Amino acid sequence: MSVYNTSRFVNGILKSHENSPPSFTVRLYREHWTLNNGSKFLYNNQTASLLDDIRTRHIPVDFLQLFDAARLPFYEGCLIVELLDYRPTRSTDPELEQPESSRVVLTPNDESRWADICLMNQKTGLSWTDAEAVELEARLLMTTAPPLCLEPNLHLTRMVNATQRATTPPAPPSLKRKASVLDQEADEVEKARRVKITQFMNPRLRSTVPT
Repeated sequence: MSVYNTSRFVNGILKSHENSPPSFTVRLYREHWTLNNGSKFLYNNQTASLLDDIRTRHIPVDFLQLFDAARLPFYEGCLIVELLDYRPTRSTDPELEQPESSRVVLTPNDESRWADICLMNQKTGLSWTDAEAVELEARLLMTTAPPLCLEPNLHLTRMVNATQRATTPPAPPSLKRKASVLDQEADEVEKARRVKITQFMNPRLRSTVPT
């Protein structure tokens, strides 16, 4: 039953790697944010989709290729993100000299696993067949997924569901600056991002695995 305890899994990773460097660091300021020590980004910039992925605690699919090129460290298949928040509680106060520091764990999901397989296939010169890609996906799931129950039990199912609900932390507030009205440009950026994700998962539109 412990494999279904999300909080225990996340806390275990953080404890095991508490002395390890984070995969990357995000610094949050009143009007902008930065990734590691790089350029400044506005909260309505397309790159700010990374903050949405951090909020949902999922590995960001759109940035996987960039992370791979930068050789960011993964820990047990997850990313550890350090958040440094310099924003004051009240808008009239100055920014904090010492930020509020926290660490969060971004876990893989079906979309990021598929993106990982596509990325590995690109490195081999798109040489994998469909069967080979499916076999690799199956091995990944066998390694990372909780054990499969082949004897369905209503009582056990209820216990698992209750455990997952009780141990899955609620989604934290958005890391982005609150805005009263989303402008048209922000809407278009979000629409483009959704189209990109849809096309990425469509083998007819993005054939990184040969058919």
